[in-house]
Amino acid sequence: MLHDAWHMLEAPRELPDLPIGNDKLRAILVRRGITTLDDYRRFVAPCIDDLHDPSTIHGIGDACTRIERAVRDRETILIYGDYDVDGVTSIVLLQTVLRALGADAAHVVPHRLVDGYGLKTSVLDRVLAEREVRLVITVDCGITSVDPVRVAIERGIDVIITDHHLPPEMLPEAAAVLNPKQEGCEYPFKELAGVGVAFKLCCELLRRSGSKMSIASLLKIAAIGTVADVAPLIGENRTIASLGLAGLADPRNPGLRALIRRLGMLGRPLRAVDIGFKIGPRINAAGRLSSAETAIDLFAAATEESAWTLCAELDRLNAERQEIEKGVRAEAEEDVARMQSNRIFVLAGHNWHKGVLGLTAGRIAQRYHRPTLAIGIEGDVAVGSGRSIGTINLHEQLESVAELFTHFGGHEFACGFSLPASNVDELRRRLEERFLSLDDALFLRESQVDAEVTLAEIDREFVAAHEMLQPFGAGNLQPLFLVRNASVIATREFAEDCCEITIEDGTGRGLAVLWPSASALAPDLARGATVDLLFQIEPDTYAPAGAKLVIVDARSASVSLAASGASRPGG
Repeated sequence: MLHDAWHMLEAPRELPDLPIGNDKLRAILVRRGITTLDDYRRFVAPCIDDLHDPSTIHGIGDACTRIERAVRDRETILIYGDYDVDGVTSIVLLQTVLRALGADAAHVVPHRLVDGYGLKTSVLDRVLAEREVRLVITVDCGITSVDPVRVAIERGIDVIITDHHLPPEMLPEAAAVLNPKQEGCEYPFKELAGVGVAFKLCCELLRRSGSKMSIASLLKIAAIGTVADVAPLIGENRTIASLGLAGLADPRNPGLRALIRRLGMLGRPLRAVDIGFKIGPRINAAGRLSSAETAIDLFAAATEESAWTLCAELDRLNAERQEIEKGVRAEAEEDVARMQSNRIFVLAGHNWHKGVLGLTAGRIAQRYHRPTLAIGIEGDVAVGSGRSIGTINLHEQLESVAELFTHFGGHEFACGFSLPASNVDELRRRLEERFLSLDDALFLRESQVDAEVTLAEIDREFVAAHEMLQPFGAGNLQPLFLVRNASVIATREFAEDCCEITIEDGTGRGLAVLWPSASALAPDLARGATVDLLFQIEPDTYAPAGAKLVIVDARSASVSLAASGASRPGG
């Protein structure tokens, strides 16, 4: 068994009359806050009219006025973005709209390995050496850049900040700061990704200009950034993701079309998992190992032939990234084995590649269910990324030791930072000591079971209704189902640590799959075993029931299951 406990979520006291045929799926919707017909329509069939009015974002009027003046006066507008998918898609969106409005719009992306994250005066200096700039717009960064903004203002450059990271107490003195999380912002949805904030600025600029540019085309790009940044897929994020993913079945952009065709997904609506595991990593690979310009160039490709060449380069970079990550993760695992603390892992290695630190921290945190910091040390400087678990606000914990950092920022569960290498041991000591005081319950790996089913219930009608709950992701987790007393009839290994398993429970048979993330369960799932299974459902047109069961956990069928009133994040 991989989890410390399984808890059956309580059934709602009453089920409203929602137009979904299965009561168990209806109960899942109710637990996730879907209780009225309007809730249901917005959840399963969102439309563009469900998007909030961007004019309510604090500062957006001042931002638009300054941008409109720059367009009128033919000033160069420099978009300064981050090098990940969220930043890349933000640059692509804003640059596309600004140029459509007649702006002289350029962009710059810091190099992860040379410049690091965020608005850097040194990066602006490189641009200013070649062209005059009077307006800089940041996307997916800048909310903590007090000093760089001050320096820019002293040089006669106005700065507009668009960001979604947690604001510090002191904000930059920019011409406008757009961030729904900032104090005093009345925008009703606070969880936009960076590309979501950029998208809202684009929408307001288009509305004020009277442009007829299609919002639907922008949603495709916004959806990629929103899903890849693991923004919670609730509220407006769900609207952006749902509409954008549907549109990606047949994109017009030559670069995006080539990438989706190369991945074998052209012609069908994309799912969030397609972004998370296929498109996102390839766009990210450019900024992790080299320059994010390769990914930006893909969106600007004029022909499918040039796009195909760029896709091949992104494939190559992604494969290289996988190899580098594998090596760093192996060293990090050795560090874990030596750790005395089992509450938080502060892992550090010399010359660990900066581009894979976040991935390494995430993998370790997921495997051991512990907040993890992965730190690369080069000379006197240490740079790191942190990833947490759903019960612990890592940003809040790192704020308690903020004096050890030279730079620090991020979200509740994902942070980036830099510090003197001499402070790493002290950081580890203080965090381990602090985490010892936290409640033991925060570190339990618990599975919240959405429903108990029989194999006979999982038919094509059930699967079709289940898919109406898409897209799944943070805030709208894929439902977790339980089947009891399942007998393992046959097993077939089809790749390393990957196994196909045929099960039956007395009501019918099902086809299950065991992926490497759960391969430790293989000994418990030998032919002839009788187990209780936790699984998720993935559509599979070749399977008899129209789906395969992705095994999440397994245990002896004799163990009892506890009932719980706990709910999922975002539920």
